[in-house]
Amino acid sequence: MNWQRFQTSASLAFLRTLLFCVNVIFMFTGGILILLGIAIRSHFQDFLDITPDMNSTSPYILIGLGVIILLVGFSAFWCTFKGHVTLLYIYSVIILLVLIAEVVLAGTIFMRKRTYEQTFKTVVRKVMQQYPRRPMKSHIDHLQRGLQCCGIDSYADWFETPYGGTHHQVPQSCCKQLSNHTCMRTDLEKENLLNDIHTNGCYSTVILAIKSNYLVFGGIIMTIALFPLTGIILACCLAHQLSKHRYERVN
Repeated sequence: MNWQRFQTSASLAFLRTLLFCVNVIFMFTGGILILLGIAIRSHFQDFLDITPDMNSTSPYILIGLGVIILLVGFSAFWCTFKGHVTLLYIYSVIILLVLIAEVVLAGTIFMRKRTYEQTFKTVVRKVMQQYPRRPMKSHIDHLQRGLQCCGIDSYADWFETPYGGTHHQVPQSCCKQLSNHTCMRTDLEKENLLNDIHTNGCYSTVILAIKSNYLVFGGIIMTIALFPLTGIILACCLAHQLSKHRYERVN
């Protein structure tokens, strides 16, 4: 009997240590989600401002999910060391819900990828027709300057707008950084075109930037999803061992 109690006590200590380590990493992934949401909001601010349907969702969902993970993680430390069986099971359910939310979020972003791409094209084309009226003027200027692009598919898209149609011109934000002469952006001709302005469209630049980071985002999502699953298993095992330990003490 004493040997059985020793085994149970050892397994409890082992499971507590494992759950503690997994929970630390789990909270770290919550911090990564918060930083990822902030990074998307800051680095893709002009892209999100131009597409308002996406502006109010993705970054803030990531930040909110990260905050929830941190709060759940702090409560898990208390549950682990106090040994509350019921709270450990509740913790497992909450982590399961977080895992489901992460999977749903990743699936939604993947399934709506084409919708986001088409929305970007449609909205940018609408903004170009209104150029240079504010406030969208500053958004598209920042977008073109930041991504070093011009137009949607190419610089020629500006020739189909009221702004660029008459004089075959593009905005100043399409210009490359030149130090030896003034940017030639009106009455564009082939001989000075490649030297003075960016000819690639913003759509292909944005899509390329997203696709080049698919593996990075996928790896982050897979890593983040792995630890909640491990935490659920360990929390349930710890709760079971705690119940077993209390039964042995009674007997």
